[in-house]
Order: sequence, then C-alpha cells, then structure tokens
Amino acid sequence: MLKNKEEDIKRLADNFLNGDDGAFSELARLIHSDILNISYRYLTNMEDAKDALQLSLLKIHEGLKYFRNTSKFSTWIFRITINTSLDFLRKRRSIFNLNSRYKSEEKFTSASLKEEIDSKDKQALIRKEISSLPARQKNAFILRHYEDLSIEEISNTMGCSQSAVKTHLKRAVRTLQKKVEVVL
Repeated sequence: MLKNKEEDIKRLADNFLNGDDGAFSELARLIHSDILNISYRYLTNMEDAKDALQLSLLKIHEGLKYFRNTSKFSTWIFRITINTSLDFLRKRRSIFNLNSRYKSEEKFTSASLKEEIDSKDKQALIRKEISSLPARQKNAFILRHYEDLSIEEISNTMGCSQSAVKTHLKRAVRTLQKKVEVVL
C-alpha cells in the first residue's frame, strides 16, 4: 500500500529532486504495483491499466519538481493515478459511443442475463457494479475498501470534506447492496 511506503517515497523523491536520476527508477519500482492495482480497479482491463500505469509514472516524473508538500506524496500519487484512470474511462466511453452509432446494441433477455450472472463469480459481479457507481462514490469506495485509506486521507485525495466522504461511502455501500441483492 502506498500509504505504508510514505517515508521511502519521500526519500526517493527528494533524492531524485537533488539530481539522483536512479532514484526515480527505484521510486517507480516501489509504487508500480500500487498504481497498477488502483488503475485496474477503475478500468477493469489489465491492458488499459498497464497503459494508465505508464502514463501515471510519466506524470509523476514530470510533476515531482512542482510538488508543494501540502499533502503526502501518497495522496498526490493516488490523485494522479485516479485522474489518469478516469481519463481512460472517458476516452473509452467516447469510443464506445462512436461505435454504438454504427452497430446495433445487443439486447439482453432475462435468460441471457441469468446465464451471464451464473457464469461469473460474485467478485466479478461486484467489480462490475462498482464500476457503475457515480464517480465520487466509486472513488471513495475504492480508496476505503481496496486501498484501506482513512476518511481523512480520502478527503485529502478527493478534495472534499470528511462528511462528504462518509456520505459517498454510505451511498456506495447502499447501492452495491441493493444491486448485488437483486441480481443474486
């Protein structure tokens, strides 16, 4: 988890800013799997997550000299990763919308929907439902339940109040419970 690596991230970032180019390579290795996991939770496609990882690392490399120490490095890295992943989702939606103009949409019958649900395990269903949550609820849910951040850390990452984070979390959980209960 990124938040458990804060001291190492800070040390490597400082070394990089002081001219040690190898420090960024070490920093990238340190945070690589965390960024990939976060991106995958948003994108649910490993190839897109790998692309988002590369772009996130590039943004971190370019942005380190502008980091103002007003938040933790891990919070800053979370924000970059989330924004990069959301950009990928926006691009994916625009491509999908363009493609759907030229293709007829597949209609699901209740029988085909039941087959789809029966063929996937509960985790896949939950991932699907998480991806359909509104952006702020999805951000709060992923950061809390997958990245194990505190309410305060989520608040800093998302740029909203702690009470807003709690509200987003409650709504996300309530929505997921309803959707998963109805389908199962």
